[in-house]
Amino acid sequence: MNESIFFLSDTHFSYHKNSGLERKKRKAFLSFLDEIRGADRLYLLGDIFDFWFYGAHVPEPYRSILEGLLSLSRSGTEILMTGGNHDHWLGDRISEAAGLTLLPTLATHELQGLTVTMTHGDTLLPGDYAYKTLKAVIRSGPAIALARLVPPRALFAFAQRFSAASKGATHTQTERWARALADSAEDSFFRWGNDVFVMGHVHLPLLRRFGERTFVILGDWEEHSSYLELRNGKLSLRSYGPGDRIVNDNR
Repeated sequence: MNESIFFLSDTHFSYHKNSGLERKKRKAFLSFLDEIRGADRLYLLGDIFDFWFYGAHVPEPYRSILEGLLSLSRSGTEILMTGGNHDHWLGDRISEAAGLTLLPTLATHELQGLTVTMTHGDTLLPGDYAYKTLKAVIRSGPAIALARLVPPRALFAFAQRFSAASKGATHTQTERWARALADSAEDSFFRWGNDVFVMGHVHLPLLRRFGERTFVILGDWEEHSSYLELRNGKLSLRSYGPGDRIVNDNR
């Protein structure tokens, strides 16, 4: 197990933790963390939280997740995380609370003889100009300054409603996006001298090989409970749960 490296994204843990789906998702995730204790590394590639805004405030509904990550870190597993479009504003507080290191938006690491480039991927979808415009606005200095004036509970409640609307609008496009990204991957996502490109954001697990190169969309933990494992230089995209299995190999 110590030789294994894991990647996952898009768990979308909610500020409201009492729904049946949310309880099931958290139980599975914390079980997964227990099972990989002592692994070499865990990469979290964005949208782990359905909303996070940096500052001193650590939302109480997220504490069980943070404690699970901190326990994993203390077992000797290095945890590295980048923000997604829902939890872009991470800040130093989460590093302390979860025992993890923050990554830049795009990172390239040498892992088990492979050069792996990774990102959340929310800017990679073809077209999607409305989202890209919205992203520029909500990450601007004035928008961030305004958000800091809003009480945390109200800010998180607003973000939760916005997130639900966003998911409803994009769900039917997920498979089309995954296919389009995979079709363009060989020409677009290996320009950093990398052997592997790993991204999240699109909630459909997909692995496609181009000779010695591999393109991976991690999928999500709302429907697929999917993750990528790198062991002995070999990649496998898997679904966590009873009968843990390989999914979408070179689909």
